[in-house]
Amino acid sequence: MDYRRRGDPWHDTGFRSSLDDVARMSEATSGVARGSSHISLRSCGLLATFCVSAAAKLKSATKTRKEEAQRGIGSMTSMIAGRDLDRYWRHHDALFAFHNLFNEGGTVDERAIAIVGATFLDSSLEHSLVNFMVDDEKETKKLMGLDGAIGTFSNRVTAAYCLGLIPKTVRDDLRIVGKIRNRFAHQLEASFDQNPIRGWCLLLKWHETSMLMKAPADATGRDIFQVAVNQLICYLNGIVGVARLERRKIAAK
Repeated sequence: MDYRRRGDPWHDTGFRSSLDDVARMSEATSGVARGSSHISLRSCGLLATFCVSAAAKLKSATKTRKEEAQRGIGSMTSMIAGRDLDRYWRHHDALFAFHNLFNEGGTVDERAIAIVGATFLDSSLEHSLVNFMVDDEKETKKLMGLDGAIGTFSNRVTAAYCLGLIPKTVRDDLRIVGKIRNRFAHQLEASFDQNPIRGWCLLLKWHETSMLMKAPADATGRDIFQVAVNQLICYLNGIVGVARLERRKIAAK
């Protein structure tokens, strides 16, 4: 199926969302050399775009939180540098690769779609959590490693929710995506068109909130999964920036 020829708002908007983020990142970093020691947040405007986008999509956000998000734009005059800059470029490259495979790769099989979608969401959660924690790479690696307390997708979802980085709807959708990924990884006959996977896809709700519309009746399980993952990624892209701005500080001696 070529989503670009469907012509209905749900498909067009849902599949285009991560492409929009790719375009924003490309515009924000145009003319910025990879060897640069820093990126000016004010000049690239990237986090401002993501922060406002995330706040606007969060239907349940209070007026106060929205105002805080707007005020945050004015403080975005610091630089991304050092390890933050390295993580930024890794996330930048991964988003491009994700979109090309997940949305443009029309012949990609269902198993790859399920695994790629969950893998990039896991990466976005990792970036969000690392950006939010104190700037101590040695200690954060102990938590984020495979044997760490938040080294798994499931634990990262729980941590992001408990730290107030994601709302319940996003938490629940991420857990559903994890279940779908696991079913494809461990069951050869898994398919988006068969239960329980199709039923799980129908339980995904964040895309309805962020897009302010429900999936059309003819949407397949794979369609719903891909649109839902795209919308989750757009939200988490915003959280990656918000988390950096609200990074915890190491306690004074």
